[in-house]
Amino acid sequence: MKILYIMDPYCKWCYATSDAVLQLFDTLEGKLPFEVIPAGMLAGEFTQVQSPENAFAHRKLDASITKETGKEFGEGYKAALNEKEMLLDSLVPSRAIMACRAIAPQLALQFTHHILHARYKDGKDLTDDTVYLEICEQLGIDKPTFFQHFSSPENDENTRQAFLFAEKYAEHYPTLIYEEGGEMDILTEGFSPYSLLELRLSKLLKRRNRNVQD
Repeated sequence: MKILYIMDPYCKWCYATSDAVLQLFDTLEGKLPFEVIPAGMLAGEFTQVQSPENAFAHRKLDASITKETGKEFGEGYKAALNEKEMLLDSLVPSRAIMACRAIAPQLALQFTHHILHARYKDGKDLTDDTVYLEICEQLGIDKPTFFQHFSSPENDENTRQAFLFAEKYAEHYPTLIYEEGGEMDILTEGFSPYSLLELRLSKLLKRRNRNVQD
């Protein structure tokens, strides 16, 4: 049994929910593993370019998310919207997440949390490999080992398989799914605060336990 966390590094709702997901993970540490599955929302033909010309549309959505969730976007990100042209390609940060899953699965959720904050707090370019060097440094992940996996054909294929899984099982991001014995129950699609995530999981586990006893 585990929790599947389907998200995308460029999903602003994933950023808004990231603190709640991390809190749930900390609450369940050692009891229920999490598996991060990047979704490829802006990969391939769906890649976009951030530029000062489309900054207004970004700011409008950001303000709406902050109003609904209380999650603030960082000053570094806001400055980057006005000053920088930046390629938004989910493949690169998703490959980084999958590389972390391969070599340090226990840190994959924290690694993902750092990526979301690098983008939406600090305004960093997620196609820049140095972003992941910094995260590896913060989390104590061996950088040469990380980049060996990050750049491998196997990791590229694993990332594309993750995209296919996400496409099949998630209509919105983030999606959290409780999986046990091949059965899947959705905990959330889109933003949820920690209290709601914890309540839904508690009810689900009680119901599953009753079913096992019956």
